[in-house]
Amino acid sequence: MASSDTAAFDGKAHDYDAEFTATGLGSVLRVRVWDRLSVLFAGRERLLELGCGTGEDAVWLARAGHRVVAIDASAEMIQVARQKARDAGCSDRIEFHHLPIERLHELSDREPFDGVFSNFGAVNCLEDVEGLARTLAKMLAPGAPLLFVPMGRYVPWEWAWYLARGNARKAFRRMGKEGTPWRGLTIRYPTPRELARRLAPYFETHRRAALGIALPPSFAADWLDGSPRMLVLLARVERLVSGIPGCAALSDHYILEASRDHA
Repeated sequence: MASSDTAAFDGKAHDYDAEFTATGLGSVLRVRVWDRLSVLFAGRERLLELGCGTGEDAVWLARAGHRVVAIDASAEMIQVARQKARDAGCSDRIEFHHLPIERLHELSDREPFDGVFSNFGAVNCLEDVEGLARTLAKMLAPGAPLLFVPMGRYVPWEWAWYLARGNARKAFRRMGKEGTPWRGLTIRYPTPRELARRLAPYFETHRRAALGIALPPSFAADWLDGSPRMLVLLARVERLVSGIPGCAALSDHYILEASRDHA
């Protein structure tokens, strides 16, 4: 989670895992991301995580043998993450910082990182993606991988879900060019093509894949917890179609993989 206004996420810190991480849908989506992390970050020692939330991914990376520096704008999220790392016995491999992405430059005096990662919409809270790319370029080793998981703009699942309930405003809330107000923040929804363009020329995008094209957004987590067979079916379809060109632009989230330019 990443914004100078931390109140929006402080209030969610102690409920987030129960409402998403521990659900069947949340587990399936996160494992999809972890599958790509295990490929992209294989052999990489020092990783940077932006918007670590409750630390679920940082702990997984640490237990996989990486060392992680993880930041988040929410003090409550960081508190939960630190306790989770202690409980998992890997706190010595994770360095948590209560720091918004906008102030990432405060960590720029360190040795270059071997990769950078941000999951489940943290970068959607950021207005200056170009500035982030410039900062990251100074902090990463040449050729270092980047994996971002932003929320997408065009989500047929969301359109159908809310239109069926007579709520057109929510159905198309991501479509506004100036972003969507939420709890005092502005959430922006770049398409995969737009995000790749804004990361250039510092990062070259190699892969874009859907995350939530067959599987629904998190508002349907309770529904799928009550329909485990449907979850299994949709997860199978997700694996089959997520890499099809164009699907990344029509999913709840998408996985964008890039690398630091060698220049």
